[in-house]
Amino acid sequence: MTEHDSRWLYRQMIDAMVVACLQGPGQVSAERIRIGVWNPNADVDTDPDQVAMNGLLSSLEESHRQALSALFAEEFASGIFNALTVLTAAHLEPFHEGYEGDPSDDFLGRIDGSPWPGDAR
Repeated sequence: MTEHDSRWLYRQMIDAMVVACLQGPGQVSAERIRIGVWNPNADVDTDPDQVAMNGLLSSLEESHRQALSALFAEEFASGIFNALTVLTAAHLEPFHEGYEGDPSDDFLGRIDGSPWPGDAR
C-alpha cells in the first residue's frame, strides 16, 4: 500500500482523526475541565462567559470534573463520527466504503485500539 493508493489515504485520514481525538484538539477542552480552569486569562469585562466557566469548574469536585471531561472528549469524537457518516452517505472518496462496515465503524475500531485488517499487531 502506497500513498497513491486510495486505501492508504483512507487509513491515513482515519488515523489522523483518531490522533486528533486522543492527543490533539479533542483533548483541549477536556484538559481544561480536568484541571478546573477554562481560561486562566479570562477577564470579567471582556469574557464574562469564560469567567463564569472558570467559576463553575472550580466549584466542581475532581470526580465531577473527570466525568465532564470525558463527556467533552466523547463529544469531539462524536462530531468526527457524524462527519464520517455524512461523507459516506455522499459516496465521497476515500470514504465510500470501510473495512469493518462503514468508515465510521473503522474510526470507532481505531479509536479503541483495533488494528487495521491485515496488519500484524
